[in-house]
Amino acid sequence: MKIKRARYQKGSIRRVSRAIGFAWEVRFSEYLDGKRQQKCLTFDPSDYPTEASVRKVIEQQVILQNRKTERVKVGALFGALCELYRREHLPTLRHSTQGTNEYLLRDYIEPQWSADLIRDVTPLAVTSWIRDLRSRSDPAKTLSPTAKASIRSIMRQCFELAALHGYIPPTERNPMSLVRIKGTGTRMKQIRSLTPEEFQELLVNLKEPVNIMVLLAGCLGLRVSEVLALKWEDIDEMGRTIVIRRSFTRSRLDEVKTAASLARLPLDEVLLPILAAWRPKTDHSEWLFPSRITGGPQSASMLLQKKIKPIAERLKLGNIGWHTLRHSYRAWLDAKGTTVGVQKDLLRHRDIATTMNWYGRSLPLDMRAGHHAVVTELVPKSMRVVQKKQKRRKTSAASTVRGNS
Repeated sequence: MKIKRARYQKGSIRRVSRAIGFAWEVRFSEYLDGKRQQKCLTFDPSDYPTEASVRKVIEQQVILQNRKTERVKVGALFGALCELYRREHLPTLRHSTQGTNEYLLRDYIEPQWSADLIRDVTPLAVTSWIRDLRSRSDPAKTLSPTAKASIRSIMRQCFELAALHGYIPPTERNPMSLVRIKGTGTRMKQIRSLTPEEFQELLVNLKEPVNIMVLLAGCLGLRVSEVLALKWEDIDEMGRTIVIRRSFTRSRLDEVKTAASLARLPLDEVLLPILAAWRPKTDHSEWLFPSRITGGPQSASMLLQKKIKPIAERLKLGNIGWHTLRHSYRAWLDAKGTTVGVQKDLLRHRDIATTMNWYGRSLPLDMRAGHHAVVTELVPKSMRVVQKKQKRRKTSAASTVRGNS
């Protein structure tokens, strides 16, 4: 008896004339209650101008129809996995990561692999392709190892989804685990750190509120997304602490980068009066640094390009960015003899390997001591005048109260 092999159907696409113009018509079979039935879909050419665009949008439908056949892996295209990734995995990521991964998927992965069969996306082929991958914005430059690693991670997740949804056997090894990318284990670019003197010089040349933003970023090692998302409710003056609860990236509020980033940090007494003097200038805003236009958080890139970089260039500090302050904080803590464990907790790294190969959590007193040692050296005298004025106001107020009593 001849065994009938399962057939992988891709769906037939044809142009059908209409009263005005034409439409795309897609036909394929589906089985309902064991009976084969013809199914027809139509697509407007104004939304899908080419057959290739129609083929892309129906790929998921085709895969679903062929899931139970024995030729799923043979006939399915990698583009279907890209759409799966976009629909199921991408929405689970942080907003900023979504934007980056969507860009890498759209501009790098799909143009190269979407029309290839899944079986043809092999580790050797991907390794050969990714090795000499060029930047889209600057073709003269090779894509950075970090971006290449992100591309590999996206493709790895595509194969994970393929196994989950039955496109490939779930027992197979993920082929992307065999792809190695040179330069991801070590930092290729030299880290730029400011000296305390350079940091003070930058501060005294910046205007409010940018100087206070830079002060917090440098004295607390905060990411700029965390600085922009700070609210006054995050500051505990009595306990001299600040809580990092949220971030602001790509014009949207989001969660902090990792679970370890959500933390309560010491806030040195030198910083408290500076913030207290700034608060009345925010016009009762809930945000520490509200935009004059929107009332919400400001743009990190605008502040860097228009406010910080021109000053840094004039002072000959080099090409610095917001993250330079976080790297500098790590260097300043180290120079003050702060243990690596305390550095890890102050920088809120997820694991010690990010800071150094050392384990354990530090005590709050150790964190406060390390933080205080850095702040004492960093805050310039011109900004400490604010603190002295605050103390005079408090003394004057206390004398008035005693006089009235």
